[in-house]
Amino acid sequence: MKTRLLLLTAIILTLSGCGSASGGGGDGQVVEEQVKETIPLEEEEVGRRSAIQGASAALNSCLDDAGYTFRGFAGDEQTDDAVTGDPAYQAALQRCNAESGIGDLRAEFEESRASRTPDQIREANEQILKVVDCLRSKGWQVDDPTQDQTGGLNLREVLQGSGVDIRGNEEARDCFSEMRLNRD
Repeated sequence: MKTRLLLLTAIILTLSGCGSASGGGGDGQVVEEQVKETIPLEEEEVGRRSAIQGASAALNSCLDDAGYTFRGFAGDEQTDDAVTGDPAYQAALQRCNAESGIGDLRAEFEESRASRTPDQIREANEQILKVVDCLRSKGWQVDDPTQDQTGGLNLREVLQGSGVDIRGNEEARDCFSEMRLNRD
């Protein structure tokens, strides 16, 4: 009951602070609003992340409706048997892949990784190594990341092999948050 009362009080105080912007004398003069300074996120990165999250949610929902959970895509080395060994799953995955648009996003991601400069690859690798060190410092058993064909380190492969699920562990998410904050 106290929690509800506190919540209600906080809402009322918040709403009462959102009154009109005109002066108290009723002369219609508009008071300038203070602009809160924020740290801008790169719109492209936010848009891409949002698109991937939306497509992933759509893919998972579609697979769930078909009676499956996501096992991976054909060609992903660690999940290839689970995918190619079940023709019904393959059919559902192809349909859901097309409906969600995640296949196009994966292709764009691969293309963007292939077009990175050596400096961009080096910077990304340094951030990945920081995440790995952070996870290890928090007690996670994480293998050393391996390089892909572009020289970039593959963090996803390391995480899949170690069982780290950043969605379910706040400490693991903190390591990734630090990585995002350290980007220039």
